[in-house]
Amino acid sequence: MSTETDISAYASSILETVGLPLLALDPQLTVEFVNKAFLSQFQVTREETISRPVYELCDGQWDIPELRRLLEQIVERDSTIEDCRVEHVFERVGRRIMRLNAKRIRRPDEKDCILLAISDESECERLRHELEGRIEFSEKLIDSVREALLVLHADLTVHSANRPFYQLFGGDPKETEGRLVYELGDGPWDTPELRLLLEDILPRRQSFDDYQIEHVFQGLGPRVMLVNGRRLDQLNLIVLAISDTMEQLTCEVNRRDREVRQNLLIDLNDRLRPLTDPVAIQAAASEVLGRHLKATQAAYAEIDETGDYATVQHDWNDGAAPSNAVRHRLESWGEALFADLKRGRTIVVSDVRNDPRTAAPETLRSFESRSISAFLAAPLVKDDRLVAVVTVHSRRPRTWSAAQAAVAEDVAERTWSAIERARAEEALRDSESRYRLLFESIDESFTVVEPLYDEEGHALDYRFLEVNPAFVAITGLKNVEGRSGRELAPSLEKDWIDTIGRVGVSGNAERVVRRARALGKIYDAFVFRIEEAESPRVAVLSRDVTERVRAEEQRALLMRELNHRSKNMLSIVLAIARATAGNPGRDFEETFQERILSLAANQDLLVASDWQGVPLSDLVRSQLAHLEDLIDHRITLKGPPLTISAAASQSFSMALHELATNAVKYGALSTSDGRVDIEWGVHKHDGEGRRFTMSWRETEGPTVAPPARSGFGSTVIRDMIRLNLRGDARLQYDSAGIVWDFNCPIENVLEATEASRAEK
Repeated sequence: MSTETDISAYASSILETVGLPLLALDPQLTVEFVNKAFLSQFQVTREETISRPVYELCDGQWDIPELRRLLEQIVERDSTIEDCRVEHVFERVGRRIMRLNAKRIRRPDEKDCILLAISDESECERLRHELEGRIEFSEKLIDSVREALLVLHADLTVHSANRPFYQLFGGDPKETEGRLVYELGDGPWDTPELRLLLEDILPRRQSFDDYQIEHVFQGLGPRVMLVNGRRLDQLNLIVLAISDTMEQLTCEVNRRDREVRQNLLIDLNDRLRPLTDPVAIQAAASEVLGRHLKATQAAYAEIDETGDYATVQHDWNDGAAPSNAVRHRLESWGEALFADLKRGRTIVVSDVRNDPRTAAPETLRSFESRSISAFLAAPLVKDDRLVAVVTVHSRRPRTWSAAQAAVAEDVAERTWSAIERARAEEALRDSESRYRLLFESIDESFTVVEPLYDEEGHALDYRFLEVNPAFVAITGLKNVEGRSGRELAPSLEKDWIDTIGRVGVSGNAERVVRRARALGKIYDAFVFRIEEAESPRVAVLSRDVTERVRAEEQRALLMRELNHRSKNMLSIVLAIARATAGNPGRDFEETFQERILSLAANQDLLVASDWQGVPLSDLVRSQLAHLEDLIDHRITLKGPPLTISAAASQSFSMALHELATNAVKYGALSTSDGRVDIEWGVHKHDGEGRRFTMSWRETEGPTVAPPARSGFGSTVIRDMIRLNLRGDARLQYDSAGIVWDFNCPIENVLEATEASRAEK
């Protein structure tokens, strides 16, 4: 017994010193023994482990299905567990990857136990994944580097190369890896420079930087490479980083060419911008190009309409060559060159003696006579026609670069544009000068306006942009530019706005005759659009036809008046005849003749005064001349001496004539007892200033009544005079006789001087 106890203690001591976590389980899978490694690894105590079923350890954390399956196999079949991988997440120690080994052990006391050994491989797994990730990262990083990388073993055989290496130099991994670097391809890497770097410098220095190697690779042409090298001693590898600088050098050259070209174009633009003379533009462009290319001569030649001749009006040269500012026949360049020019192809000739296009004797003599050994010719074709050629000459043979040819092409294009701009501006200035002269000198009003619309496209107003002096003279409006029509005349007729807005939208010109009541004018206007911009501009050419229209209206009125007066005159003559014949106490012929002459005298008064400045009393008497024998008896005249204007005299003469005619035919003067009282004067009305008044009152005549219809006479007496003189006329049919009252502002009736006196 003592011996067995000693053996058990000895076994326990051995198990306790083992670094792997160990559990000893009885056949019922209860823990009999646990070593320190297990307790420490899974952060449990011995009290929490001994005598407890294995599945209840750590609050049931060891109740792992895979572990249960394996342990039950051992109990039932007396089998073993060897290197079984189990993953599980423990509450206290987190996720664990374990390798399990278990075996059933028979003890001397015949009490079997199961020994479970646990190997925690979580950290190993993590390190393995991390290493794999780093290897993958390194491989992808190497492939993503733009430089070509070549990795060599210490014996200079190729370990690997990245994708840019194969893209730049060709080949594939099968042909490359494992081969000596000097044997790659057809041996382009077997150069003294690379051998020196790999066999001498690198062993001594461990690294080298930016060694330049120039080599001609078959199929790739010349290459200039920068090589950097590093020894990786721990891996016993060598890394070569290879940069192909050929493209970089080419880009640098191109960049310098672009900068030079850009600077030249900036200089050219600065020189050409202020110039307005086409010849000066040609001279400046030729000088800029010639100096930039360090040429003997440079010129801009314009091609005539036939396409046969090129004319140089002003060239540039270095002072040692004769001027070529003459007219040249293009065929003298040779048939081949002439054909290229017409196709728009830039011609580059480095030596006229050795170029087949200029080798013909006549062509060669033409160039040699002008001291031309090499030249550039940049043609400019517009609308399939050769319009200009820029030429650059050298008295010695020279090689022209593609960048220099491109510069000549740019100068040709920009010079042509500048010349076209200058000529267009000159034509515009001439046109503008002619337009301005016409604009300033014509008698008609000329305005340029901008229609103003609402969001729905309806015309609301228009804004004055420009007016000529005639507009100011005709309308009397000043400083109108920038102001709107309604701002200048709030009562502006909408017809004007609609017409201008309609023309602005449609572009269809319109001819209108319209009144501008705010100005008291009538205009004959031609309205047309002059720009088709987003904000169209409309021109209005108009003339004042107020007098013409009013004269036409007056003539029409006078014709009606003449017709009416003629009829009235006949009626008066008949009435005079009857009245004379009905008076047996007087000689008919004499009396009748006097009254007819009285009518004629009335007409003579109107003609003699030319309808201007007629004394009102004379006017009244002239209209009553045929009734002169009744004045102061049955007709009374009362009023101050006043001189009335032509317009007023016309209105009053017509009204008085109608009143007198009606009185003779139907009113107070149609009987022997009737009377007429005529009175005029100037009176002050409250709040209205002084006003002219006139009245006609008939009494003791026959009973009168309003006529069944209103004829021309009523229109003259009541409406025409009211409208013409902007006054108030009232015609009443009283039982005692007709009463006519009229009043208006004095300035509408009296002459200006007379109105001033009346005001005083």
